[in-house]
Amino acid sequence: MNTREQMLRQFQLLTDWYISVLEGITEEEGSQVLSEHTNSLEWIAGHLLIMRARNTVRLGQPVESYPYLDLFVDPNLPPPQFIPFDRSKKYPGLTDLVQDWNRYSNRFIETLEAADDRVLQTEIPLQGPTGGTTVEDLFTSMVLHEAFHIGQMSIIRKALGYQAMYWFRRQENREQGGILNEV
Repeated sequence: MNTREQMLRQFQLLTDWYISVLEGITEEEGSQVLSEHTNSLEWIAGHLLIMRARNTVRLGQPVESYPYLDLFVDPNLPPPQFIPFDRSKKYPGLTDLVQDWNRYSNRFIETLEAADDRVLQTEIPLQGPTGGTTVEDLFTSMVLHEAFHIGQMSIIRKALGYQAMYWFRRQENREQGGILNEV
């Protein structure tokens, strides 16, 4: 299996995890924080959504406007230009975020599947924690980044009193005997 195939499998699983970790949580709970030092579910979910939307552009797709971009990204900041969580701001609700996540994630994954290998080897002006300066290197870091934040979301979910998220949510995984481990 090549790197692109591995990334695709990982992004598809992370797409499911994102939906699973937010399943059943109310809009009000999505804006809560566990302490003054933690992010809300809305902010984390929006942060991940913005990453997928923005990185579709790195795969050659035209920029698709997102109405809440200015809550998460400041073009005047150095790369990656993300704005930290601000308790005083109103972020999009979880229902909207999950709908947008599905749309942007499908577009991102389809674009990654179809991307020419030269696109993945394109140099970019930043380096992720895994090193390297290509789009492929960035996406390797992005997989880890998404898993990290979904883990944070899982802790918040449990702290709110919800049952743990599931590792597999897609029906085909259940039909093929996929493990329904809780996290």
